[in-house]
Amino acid sequence: MLHASKATVALSVLAGLIAGGSTAGVMTYINRALENGPGNIAALASIFFGLCFISILSGALSVTLLSRITQDNLYELRLWLCRRILATPFQQIQRCGLHRITAALTEDIGSVATAQQVLPDLFIQGSKLIGALVYLGVLSPKLLMLVLVFILGGLFCWRLPTKWAWRSLELVREAQDVLFGHFRAVTEGYKELKLDARRRHAFLSHDLSNTADILRKRHNNANLMLVIAERWSHALYFILIGAGLFLVSRTEDMPREALTGFTLVVLFIGEPLSAVVQVAPIIGKGVVALKNLEALGLTAVDTESDSAAKPLNGAAQPSSLELLGISYKYKGDDEDSSYRLGPLSLHIAPGELVFITGGNGSGKTTLALLILGLYVPDEGSLKFGGELITDENREAYRQNFSAVFADSYVFDSLLGYTSDDVIARANELLVLLQLDTKLQIADGRFSTVDLSRGQRKRLALLTAYLADRPYYVFDEWAAEQDPEFRDVFYLEMLPELKARGKTVIVITHDDRYFYLSDRLLRLTMGQLDGYRFDPDMTGQIPAIESSHV
Repeated sequence: MLHASKATVALSVLAGLIAGGSTAGVMTYINRALENGPGNIAALASIFFGLCFISILSGALSVTLLSRITQDNLYELRLWLCRRILATPFQQIQRCGLHRITAALTEDIGSVATAQQVLPDLFIQGSKLIGALVYLGVLSPKLLMLVLVFILGGLFCWRLPTKWAWRSLELVREAQDVLFGHFRAVTEGYKELKLDARRRHAFLSHDLSNTADILRKRHNNANLMLVIAERWSHALYFILIGAGLFLVSRTEDMPREALTGFTLVVLFIGEPLSAVVQVAPIIGKGVVALKNLEALGLTAVDTESDSAAKPLNGAAQPSSLELLGISYKYKGDDEDSSYRLGPLSLHIAPGELVFITGGNGSGKTTLALLILGLYVPDEGSLKFGGELITDENREAYRQNFSAVFADSYVFDSLLGYTSDDVIARANELLVLLQLDTKLQIADGRFSTVDLSRGQRKRLALLTAYLADRPYYVFDEWAAEQDPEFRDVFYLEMLPELKARGKTVIVITHDDRYFYLSDRLLRLTMGQLDGYRFDPDMTGQIPAIESSHV
C-alpha cells in the first residue's frame, strides 16, 4: 500500500535506522563511562550528547515522514476502494451487501491506516534491538547466544497465543459486518421500530443484543490471548536477566565489563521488545482488514477511464436496442427462492416510447437493469446500434442511458453538469416541478435535499433530465406523485423527450396513460407480451408473440 515516492520511504526508513543505531550507541558510551570512571569525561560527554541529539532528530524525522506517507496512503486507499466499488459489477455489490461495503469503507480502511501508522516505531525499535545485540556480541558471543535463544524461544511461544488472537480478530471482523447491518436497521428502519414496540423490543433484545454480545466475547477472547502473549514475553525478559546475573556469572569466568554490558543490553532491549509485542496486534488487525477487502471480490482493475466514459456510438446518434434471447436468474439460498427472467427477445427502435407493466415480482426492474447494462444476462446478448455489448464496451454502452430508479439516490449537487445553459434549464425544471420554493441552485449545488419522498423523486427526475442521454428509463417514477405531477410527467415531459428524438422506457402501473405509449409491454412470470396502440387510440393490437416483442 506504499504509494508514496520511493525516495521518501527510503529516507524515512534510513532515519529510523539512524535513530535506533544512535540510541544503541548511547548505551555503549554509558557502559564505557561506568567502566572507565572520570577519565576523559569531556570527550565521552560530547559524543554521548551528540548521539542523543542525532537519535532524537532522526527519530522525529522518521516518524514525521512515515506519518505523512500513512496519510497519503489513506487518501489513496479511500479513492482506490471507492473506484473499485464503482467498477465492480452490480450483482457482486448486491451479493456483498451494503453493510459489508460500509464496514470496509470505515472500519477496514481505518485498520489498514492504523497498521501503517505504527510502522515508524517498528523501524526505530527494531534498529535499537539490532544495535544492542551487535554491541553485546562484541562484548561476549556467549551472552549474545543466550539472549538470542531467549528471544527466539520467546517469539516461538508468543506466536501460538497471538495466532489464536488473530483468528479471534477475524471472527470479530465478521461479527462487525453483521453489527453494521443492525446499525443500518436502526437508521433506515427507525420509523418502523418506533411505531411497533413489540418489534423494537425483539430487535433490541435479540438481534442487536446477540450480535453485540458475540462481538464483545470475541473481542475479550482476542484481548485475553494478546495479554497472555504480552505477559509471557515479560516473564521471559525477567528470566533472561536472572539467568545472566545468577547463572552465567557463577558458571563462567565472565569479565565485569561483559556482565555490566549484558545488564545494560537486557534492560535496554525491554522497550523495543515491548514495542514489537504491542504493535503486533495492530498490524494483525490491519492484515485482517486487508484480507476482508480482498474477500469482497471487487474488480481488481480500474475500468473507469475518460475513454470508457464516452457513449457507445455517440450520444447524438440514436441507436436501436436489441435483446436477443436474454435470461437472468436470481440465485437465492435454495431453489424455491430463485427466480428466472426470460428467455426473452425485444427490439426497441430509436425514438420509441415504451411502457412496461406487470405485477409485483414479475421482473420489471430486473429487465430495466438488464437494459441499462447494470446486470449482465446469464444467457443471450444485447446489441446497441447493431454492436454486440461485451465486458469491454459495457461501460461505454451505459453512458447512453439516464435513469430514475424506484429507490433513486439524490445527490446534493449537479455533479459535472454545471454549464450555464444546464443551470438555466435546471432552474426552468425547478419551476415546472414546483421545487423552486423548496430549494435553489448555487455554484452547481442544491441548497437542500431534505425533501419529502415525492419531492426527492422529482429532483431525481430533474438531474436525470439534464444528462440529455439518447435513452431514458423511469422505474415507477409517478408512484408517489400527486395527480398534478403525474400529468406533468406523462403529458408534458415524456412527449417533450419523444419530440427530441429520445427513446424512453417507462415502468408504470398508471393504466390511464397507457395510450400515450408507442408500445405496451406486459411482464408475467418473467415473460413478455406486447401490445401496440392504434393512432386513434381506439384499440389494442397484440404484438408478434409472447417473449419476442
